[in-house]
Amino acid sequence: MPGDGLAGHAHRRYGDAMERTRATVSRRRNRAPRSRIGIIGGAIAIAAIVASAANPATQAVAEIKPVPVASGYDYSPGEPAIWGSIAGTVGAYYDKACSGGFAIAGDSGFFLTTAATCGWMIASDRSIRGDSGYYADVFATRATDPTVLLRMRSGNDAHQILVDPTTGVSPGDGRVQGWTPTSSQSVGMLVGKMGIDTGWTEGKILGIAPGRFGEYLICTDAPAGPGDVGGPVWRWDASGLRALGTIAGITEAGGACYRPIQETLYAYGAYLPSFGASQGRPSWGTFAPGMVDYTAPVNVTYTGRIIDKGDEWRLP
Repeated sequence: MPGDGLAGHAHRRYGDAMERTRATVSRRRNRAPRSRIGIIGGAIAIAAIVASAANPATQAVAEIKPVPVASGYDYSPGEPAIWGSIAGTVGAYYDKACSGGFAIAGDSGFFLTTAATCGWMIASDRSIRGDSGYYADVFATRATDPTVLLRMRSGNDAHQILVDPTTGVSPGDGRVQGWTPTSSQSVGMLVGKMGIDTGWTEGKILGIAPGRFGEYLICTDAPAGPGDVGGPVWRWDASGLRALGTIAGITEAGGACYRPIQETLYAYGAYLPSFGASQGRPSWGTFAPGMVDYTAPVNVTYTGRIIDKGDEWRLP
């Protein structure tokens, strides 16, 4: 079974009810059986950084809705990853609506991914919600990578199956077979992305641009909105669905820019659980021959869609 070897501590089992009726969102019904992503023991030292962000525009009145704690939440890459601050001034009345990315795993467990630029990035900024409430918490960031790790709360489940959060449609069977090396992601290559703003869109690789933390992102003309940041970028070819990276910026023209998955796996010493053969933990990647600079403006600083606290993430 894909994901074997990831089974974790007995008191935190994920995926034990693979055939259960999914009651959280009706669009998730009639999906194919899914692989389990469990957790493994051990401990690794991951240094978390906390950065400050400017206060959003002050609003006299903001609607604050109560948010429950999720139980039985069924996560797939592209699902909402809505950042909420539980205290303080920044984010006290607003949430940042973004998307979640692929799940990765390492010595200290399995984690979901999203983008650092989505969060308020303050000490109390730790809770991530979706359709059924808070399902994960921020675990760690890297100073050189825009991808954040989220640890799922006990009682929720994650699957490496791509589903458009706006329509419930998957490319093929949705099952991720592995990841594509950075060196194989060349200019002109067709890619797809998922996110809560624009759903499943496709486009071509245009070039590379500087990211927020000194890293480089691969930019595309695949349409994307602020809430799509943090979501997965992928390719569908003869070998199946392959993970490419995590959206971490938006071009001035409205295209998705992403951090290659190989660099994120290397930064965290992790691997990608998938339905295909294991590719292990990669070394640092290099860009494809012939890669060019993308010179138009890219927003890599303040991303995500601001919504009232506890509000619905779907666009009207």
